[in-house]
Amino acid sequence: MLFCLTASAQSLPQLNQSQTGTLKAGMLVLGGWAILNILFSSFKLTRTSRSRRYFHQMNVYWNIVNLLIASYALYAILSRPSAGLPLPDSLQLHTLYKSLLYLNVGLDVAYLLLGLYLKERARWATGNEQLQGWSQSVLLQGAFLFVLDLVLVVLLEGYTEPFFRLVQQ
Repeated sequence: MLFCLTASAQSLPQLNQSQTGTLKAGMLVLGGWAILNILFSSFKLTRTSRSRRYFHQMNVYWNIVNLLIASYALYAILSRPSAGLPLPDSLQLHTLYKSLLYLNVGLDVAYLLLGLYLKERARWATGNEQLQGWSQSVLLQGAFLFVLDLVLVVLLEGYTEPFFRLVQQ
């Protein structure tokens, strides 16, 4: 509530910078999560066996992709001078960010469903240790991404009304 009140009193450059700061923080969280997962799972990969080995293996693979995504997104966000954007461009960019995050929330749900499918399949398949480890990893990573993307969507939705108030002025 306080966030929305603060956002509504901001000028266009302040709104743009605030939105950029929110997205930057989100990508830093994603990048930090990825680095921690890569380091921890790489260490554990050499000391575990059976399904835990596959769990850590998938964590490393998954978070290499997360790190690449976070790095590219940070580069894209920070290389665009957001403070000086005119209102139409700001609205277009805001809509693009929200659309991407809503798409990601949908993908996160798909990851969770995939993790549940792999977990169920591991109960009946031969070589179930691999499926069991992978399912646990996909569920963990999907749940983290779902929470992160949902928080970012909620925060960006808080900027929608202040942006449209500027349109009315």
